[in-house]
Amino acid sequence: MAVAVEQLLTPEILKPARYLGNELGAVHKPWEAAAVRWVLTYPEIYEVGASNLGHIILYSILNAQPRQLCDRSYLPAPDLAAKLRSTQTPLFAVESRRSLTDFDVLGFSLSYELGATNILEMLDLVGIPLTWKERLPSRGTAKQPANQNRWNVEQGSYPLIFAGGQTATSNPEPYADFFDFIALGDGEELLPEIGLVLEEGKAAGLNREEILLDLAQVPGVYVPQFYDMAADGSVHPSRPDVPDRVLRRVATPLPAYSIGLVPYIETVHDRLTIEIRRGCTRGCRFCQPGMLTRPARDVEPEQVIEAIEQGMRATGYNEFSLLSLSCSDYLALPAVGVEIKNRLQGENISLSLPSQRVDRFDENIANILGGTRQSGLTFAPEAGTQRMRDIINKGLTNEELLRGVRTAYEQGWDRVKLYFMIGLPGETDADVLGIAETMRWLQQKCQIK
Repeated sequence: MAVAVEQLLTPEILKPARYLGNELGAVHKPWEAAAVRWVLTYPEIYEVGASNLGHIILYSILNAQPRQLCDRSYLPAPDLAAKLRSTQTPLFAVESRRSLTDFDVLGFSLSYELGATNILEMLDLVGIPLTWKERLPSRGTAKQPANQNRWNVEQGSYPLIFAGGQTATSNPEPYADFFDFIALGDGEELLPEIGLVLEEGKAAGLNREEILLDLAQVPGVYVPQFYDMAADGSVHPSRPDVPDRVLRRVATPLPAYSIGLVPYIETVHDRLTIEIRRGCTRGCRFCQPGMLTRPARDVEPEQVIEAIEQGMRATGYNEFSLLSLSCSDYLALPAVGVEIKNRLQGENISLSLPSQRVDRFDENIANILGGTRQSGLTFAPEAGTQRMRDIINKGLTNEELLRGVRTAYEQGWDRVKLYFMIGLPGETDADVLGIAETMRWLQQKCQIK
């Protein structure tokens, strides 16, 4: 028998703060006043999901829409999952503590392939059938009678289940059986458009198929049940009133919506993160995001500066990170860093960057990193030999690698992290051993003890 969430979070549950919700920055909107109720469900444990920038941005954007409400849910750890099953309690949203079946639409972030099985686990914990065919009203399930036409969750309809993210955008077909629709590309503008279609569909009393047909007209929305796969793997419409081709959505980054949640527990990225550039023109052959997020779009420096200044004061963090596929390609980076240091001078604030191109690292970038505490420094050569870097189109020479690492050493870093990959197409044992040889060579040249 289902029990209240408070009864589930007993002392034997590890890190119960994962499931409390209501963090600093959480949004509370009246349930009854919302025409459409979303829950963004991240298919990973809280520490990963709550620090995902896309998750935070979309949560903020949806809650900024009139007549729309957005809550959150995460993959429970095995201890809570076992308790949910033993008590027959459905998985819940963290703010409202309501079952996910109470919401109109469940949005899953499919950022990488291994997250797909976590999505199925979450659907099972809610008690929602895994495939869209099983969720059709014509099947006459106990949840949804066969004679019920109007789509209405409050009257027993299943929520609409959709996915977005890089993996869903790159190739949605492996997951097409499980989702009512899939959002392709950037979601900042797409999700509010979806919300308006759902609001109008509910008001008009449309059934599930009619609402999905309306959604299929929205650029960037792929509804698998209206398409068939040919023998050659190509996908074609199964009816004349849906687009032949679904276009990927491209949106301008909105750093102001990155000022989000401050978790109660330590998360994977326990800092304020502000996106400064989306997309990349480098064309590294191993990089999926670099291909899927084109064209490259820089955020206006003033927007970045204002978001950081407001975000640091609103959240209380003492560290912020600038996010991009290649931060050093953001031409305004030194100017932004200097301005932020001036505005937040004396407040014990430090700046960190994700892995960056070592060939663009110089004294200007070194001077803006850290603060009163020097942050870590990460470069990504990717391959240990020049031959392999040329194959993957990395565009990095040994001389450039040495110059960047030596600059870091001369600017006060005695420890630098380097990212390499093993298993690249065309790789030989010599390329793998080249990783260790490259490290020894850099140590000798930089005289690192």
